Amino acid sequence: MLHRSSLLLSLILALPILAHGETPKLNIKLAHNSACEQRTLLQVNEFAKRYDLKKFTLTRDIVIEQGAMAHSKPVLTMNCRFLDNDDRALSQYVHEQGHWVLGRRQGDLQPLFLALTQAFPNIPTEFPAGGYGVRDSYFHLAVLMLEWQGMEELVGDKRALAVMKWKQGDHYTELYKTVIANRPQMEKILRDNDIHW
Repeated sequence: MLHRSSLLLSLILALPILAHGETPKLNIKLAHNSACEQRTLLQVNEFAKRYDLKKFTLTRDIVIEQGAMAHSKPVLTMNCRFLDNDDRALSQYVHEQGHWVLGRRQGDLQPLFLALTQAFPNIPTEFPAGGYGVRDSYFHLAVLMLEWQGMEELVGDKRALAVMKWKQGDHYTELYKTVIANRPQMEKILRDNDIHW
């Protein structure tokens, strides 16, 4: 009996070590307080409860703005585009946070840029096939790889790949295609440049 109670006490003491971190409290503002923005707020709060986003939350300041293009800076801004698909909405969050990963290395991104341009010369650099210029397009390759890795960790391989393939047909089309077709090479480039969540 004493042995079992000692074991139980050991397990209870170990629980904090085994427990996952929690999503940090997000500071979310609605640009216009529209019904769409309110529904997106509920969606974001729901996936913040459902998933442990601590690792994938570099900025807690978020604006939800109906009709805006999602972007990471100066304030991470989401839109109402994916109310009908939680995985895509979550991927928008992870994608924009991925830009903040690169932002941590602001002055030290030239080696990453050179590695990406050497590995994938002549990618499209105009939207929707590419990004918004040469540097934006190449750095988006890294962000898309971070997005894919993050989504796999959160929702699993199959659902993450489904989101990536859907986006490949929607925006940054050639960039998503490049990342999907060249995953081992992309992961090596990120590792070699110490880019990670």
